[in-house]
Amino acid sequence: MPLLRNLLFLIIELLRVPLDILSGTRRRIYEISRPVDAPKSVAWDVVSANKIRLEGPPQMELDTDPDPARPGVFTGICQYGDKRLRFAYQILSETPGEALKLRLLPDECDPIYHFGADYIGAVAVSGDDKQSAITECCELTHTKFSTRLLMPFTVLRSLYSLKRTAEIRAGRRAVGGGGQIKNAIITGALTLASFSALFDLSIAVMLLIVVLLHELGHVIAMRSVGIPVRGIYFIPFFGGVAVGEHFGRSEAVRGFVALMGPAASMLTTALFLWLSRQNGDQNLADMAFISAAVNGLNLLPIMPLDGGRILQALTSRLPPGAARAVHGATLMIGIGLAALIRDYLLMGLILLIVPSVLSMRTNTLNQAAPLTRKEALLLTSGYVATLGFYAAITFRMLQDAMAEGGL
Repeated sequence: MPLLRNLLFLIIELLRVPLDILSGTRRRIYEISRPVDAPKSVAWDVVSANKIRLEGPPQMELDTDPDPARPGVFTGICQYGDKRLRFAYQILSETPGEALKLRLLPDECDPIYHFGADYIGAVAVSGDDKQSAITECCELTHTKFSTRLLMPFTVLRSLYSLKRTAEIRAGRRAVGGGGQIKNAIITGALTLASFSALFDLSIAVMLLIVVLLHELGHVIAMRSVGIPVRGIYFIPFFGGVAVGEHFGRSEAVRGFVALMGPAASMLTTALFLWLSRQNGDQNLADMAFISAAVNGLNLLPIMPLDGGRILQALTSRLPPGAARAVHGATLMIGIGLAALIRDYLLMGLILLIVPSVLSMRTNTLNQAAPLTRKEALLLTSGYVATLGFYAAITFRMLQDAMAEGGL
């Protein structure tokens, strides 16, 4: 599974960070290769283009031109969302149709691209007129601790954009419902199996249904604000995620999309509870309790949970340093809670996203229009009301269970 291969790559590279620091290693090489469902010629056109829109999320558009005074040098802009960033590079060598090697020119690039000293990038394409593979490699001397943590994510995202763009150009990647349904079924089956390993089958099925209903709330929200939906992906041992083509142009939109997962699930949770009371059906009562517990926990203000994304929107009104401090504190709390309940997968996910959440570089790229006071008030009110609903449902059902001798 691509998801598992990518996760393994990140884990290995991040584990190398403390080893590099202890050994004094600053020069590092990152290399990753992935199969591409596109002809070799299409993949090469994508990786060698100096003017191209790379698919996201988020989308990125490269627009550079050759410098007549300097052979092999290209200068221009790289548009990331609504941000136009200076970008320049020098081609060191090229084997047409096969491989390309270049050097980033940091003095002529936006500071966001100052990854380290002497940044060399290379890309190679192999394959035939049906299938291909892209290998991406970069080498640099680290000058900051933060780039050691961010580079694995940067390389992985870059290769993903190249792969996705080539497959779309070749007409091989499904952008309609078929591909989305296939991904949901495959990842859903794996997640059901993982839940079954932890609980009995009936509880596993209930968990999967609750997660699906939750993610459908995000999908409805995305479509209502004009964000194209790529699909729903289930994550074994954890839950699921609804993926859009971009994150949203404002923090108000991002906060709304994050809130709508648990907020929309209030309807189904209340329905399960009402039906269970009408018919005395214990399965429906269990569904209501699981839905309330899962959605309530998801509202904890800790990334990568929805509550953390809502907090991210709310802190957009704060100075960047203060916002990062708030997230740093909640991330540490999240790691502590994960350790307390022995949810090591959640702990691992939190540790993986710490660099991107606290990085000034990433925050600058992902920056959106902050909330207005009215929007902040509405989002806060919605968050408190939704959290209160789930807390009340969970508390009441626990009381009923204790009264009946169930606990």
